Amino acid sequence: MRVRRTLLRQLVGGSVLVTTPPRRRWEHKVLGFLSYPANIALGGVAALVLALPLVTLLPAAIALARAFSTWRETGNDAVFTNTFREFGATWRRSLVIGLVSLVILVILVADIVFLVTQLTVGGAPQPVILVSAAVIPIGAVVSLVLLSIPVAAAQHRDETARHWIRAAVGLVVAKPLASLGILVVLLTVLLACIALPTLVPFAGMSVPIYAAIVLWGTPAGDSSPR
Repeated sequence: MRVRRTLLRQLVGGSVLVTTPPRRRWEHKVLGFLSYPANIALGGVAALVLALPLVTLLPAAIALARAFSTWRETGNDAVFTNTFREFGATWRRSLVIGLVSLVILVILVADIVFLVTQLTVGGAPQPVILVSAAVIPIGAVVSLVLLSIPVAAAQHRDETARHWIRAAVGLVVAKPLASLGILVVLLTVLLACIALPTLVPFAGMSVPIYAAIVLWGTPAGDSSPR
């Protein structure tokens, strides 16, 4: 194999100047392509570790979204360590809404389990099933809001949690097509994780959050980590 290499040696005052060849362009492209799934997976692992107490589920998602935003805007691809750094910078502001979101999620999951049980086993009155079925659109709206809060936290880094919630609702309302696309991504990831549970640590949180960052967008000029 012929290796292209240019060595320029110039003796100037007893010094030797050596010029090494630049890395091949295709190597840059391959490495750049591989960095995307690697950083998304590593970010998901970091967020999962932070979310283990459950009450920190939303704070971990916020930290991951801010790390993704920094990566996309500045090229800082240390997503794994930046997720922990962002968690340390935001958990005090996000812990209360994390607790509230956990309660809401527990109620929704319990309602969904009840609905699935009644549909498979039967025995519940029809009105009860209809009321329980209302959890489907409610769950979709709640999922969108919970995904938009991390995006809002990435867009408005220095604001309060109350401001993040208002901005999150604004994202869902202002960009309905993006919201629909995020729901599709979320449902796809959910089905994939049910079929292959080993995907959960690497894609369960990271893929929906990354899709939310991409589809809802992040304003330029507001990317430095706090």
